[in-house]
Amino acid sequence: MKNISFQAVFALILVLLGALLLLQTTGIYDTTNLIKYIPTLFVLFGIYIIIKSRLQNLSGPIIIILVFGLLQLYLIGLLTTTLIRDWWPLILVAIGLSILLNWFRSPKTKAEDTDIIDLFAMLGGVETMITSKQFMGGSLTAIFGGVKLDLRDSKPKHKYTTINSLVLFGDADIKIPEEWELKINLTPILGDVNDNRMRTQKRIEQKEPKTLEINGLVAFGDIKITD
Repeated sequence: MKNISFQAVFALILVLLGALLLLQTTGIYDTTNLIKYIPTLFVLFGIYIIIKSRLQNLSGPIIIILVFGLLQLYLIGLLTTTLIRDWWPLILVAIGLSILLNWFRSPKTKAEDTDIIDLFAMLGGVETMITSKQFMGGSLTAIFGGVKLDLRDSKPKHKYTTINSLVLFGDADIKIPEEWELKINLTPILGDVNDNRMRTQKRIEQKEPKTLEINGLVAFGDIKITD
C-alpha cells in the first residue's frame, strides 16, 4: 500500500462509484444496496491519508471521515434526522479542532529528502520543500485545498521528470530551479495555468537542460509555476 498514491486511490473510488451509478441509471442492475455503502470508502480513504502521511495531514482527512461517516450512519438508519438537527453544531467544533490540531502539529514548511512525491490536500493545505538529489517526480492532488511545492533545492535523477497533477476547486504553487526546462500538459476546465518564470541566461546556455513535465487536469482552480 505504501507505493499506491493518494491520486490512484481517489480515482479508484470515483470509478467504482461511477460504475455503480451507471448500472443503476441504465437499469442493468439494481445497485441501491451497494451505493448506500459508498461513504464508507471515503471514510477509509480519510484514514488512509492520515496513516500514510504519518499524522502530518490531519484537518482535511478528519473532515472527510466526519462528514462521510455521519452520512453513512444516516443512510443505514443509525442516525436520525432529529439527532442531526440537535447535534449538527458538533461538526463545526470538530472541523475547528482538526484545523487547530493540524496547525500545531506541522511546521509551515517541511523539508523532505524524498525521491518521489505524493502530495494530497483536501479541505486543507500542504506545504513542502524537496531536497532530494535523485528526484523522480510523483503526484500532486488538491481538492478544495492548496498545495505548495518547492523543488528549488532538489536535483532530478533523469533528464525528464514527471509530476501528475489533479487540481479541483483548489490551487497549486510549484517552484522549480531556474535552470530546468518546463513542459506543461495540463487540461484546464474553467481553471488557469500560469508559468510566471523568467527566461534566464542560465537555462539558455545549457545544452541538455533537465526537463520537468507537468501533466494532469485543472478544474475550477489554478496552478502557478515560478522559479
